[in-house]
Amino acid sequence: MERVSWFQNGSKFTRVQGNVTNVDKIPVGIYNVNFNPMEGWSLELVAEKFAFPYKVYGLQTQFVKHVLTTFRATKGNLGILLNGVKGTGKTVTAKVLANELNLPIINVKSFGDNNTALVEYLSSFNFDCVFFLDEFEKNWSNQDSSILQIMDGVYTSDHRRIFLLTTNETHINENLLSRPSRLRYVKEFGNLEKDVVIEYLKDNLKNGECLDCVVDFVDTLQISTIDILKTIVEDVNIHGFDTFLENKDIFNVKTANYSYNVHVFRFYKDPEEKPYSIEDFVKDIKLTETVHRPYEWQYSDEEAYHKAMVEYNQKRCKRPIFQTSFGVNKSIRSYKVGDHFGSYESEVIDVIDPKNNVIITHDDDGEIIMYHIKNPEAKPSLYSSSNYAYGYGSIM
Repeated sequence: MERVSWFQNGSKFTRVQGNVTNVDKIPVGIYNVNFNPMEGWSLELVAEKFAFPYKVYGLQTQFVKHVLTTFRATKGNLGILLNGVKGTGKTVTAKVLANELNLPIINVKSFGDNNTALVEYLSSFNFDCVFFLDEFEKNWSNQDSSILQIMDGVYTSDHRRIFLLTTNETHINENLLSRPSRLRYVKEFGNLEKDVVIEYLKDNLKNGECLDCVVDFVDTLQISTIDILKTIVEDVNIHGFDTFLENKDIFNVKTANYSYNVHVFRFYKDPEEKPYSIEDFVKDIKLTETVHRPYEWQYSDEEAYHKAMVEYNQKRCKRPIFQTSFGVNKSIRSYKVGDHFGSYESEVIDVIDPKNNVIITHDDDGEIIMYHIKNPEAKPSLYSSSNYAYGYGSIM
């Protein structure tokens, strides 16, 4: 038969079943908060610490170290908010930080109408602890200010409370933000760092020869997370990278566009004229950028203006070279001869000159188009809505 014990509080005796041990403080571990209308509030030990049965990638070691140093050098409450979409590493970092603090970790969820009573219960703890509020914005209405009372120390205590919050979006009570006394640190988690992507690929990609190609593809994504990277690698390992790339349009990720600034010159070959070379093109671009058209208002009299115009016409490039910008869904460095490139689908690449950052195409009408890419190392832009979004401007 299960053991029955009685707790005495003044003249009141409470009956408790099971093996009961009286402890002065809660030992280090992870606890869930439970509520039973008949028995009230309780803590349930669910684990000794957060475990990671897998290799952790992209851990924010420097950030964790910084927070720990602050914790050891201060007193009172300390709030930390980690924000970012799922898979960017915020929850893993939060759990590692919680482990390193070496305190009881209390998983705190909203209890709706009972939140005021919950806060009173949490405030009664007579030990230092971490209040871990995962996916805070989903569990707590931004109109619910009950948690602020314990963060502000309305319920006085000699013990420390570390508030560790994670959010997918910072749609939370505005009184939490821009208040270092409540949240001292707000850490944003975004796209995976390149070295993290490479580390994961080296560990998991079967064909190492396509590593750079996978890195380039990941670099085109609007958002890159470990979860997305794992799925990409799995697909590439099954089908090979070329087949994966051929079918990337059906892969459930959103790509960002690279935004490039270019010089453009369009012409038809004339067999009676000297061929126009890449060197000629680069030279003419330099002229367009260094020789500037004079304007009347810059000169005191008409003669001085006329003289300046003569010098300008002698020095300037006579060819109609235009400057424009456009977006494409992969890196300039990823294009090959024979690929489509340019403002029209009919344009096909004939020449790629990486030294001068020049691409030469032709279209169905036989027109030759020369592109000089001014910013070949550009990263993807999340703000281009189409693959080809041109905006021309003459720089003659």
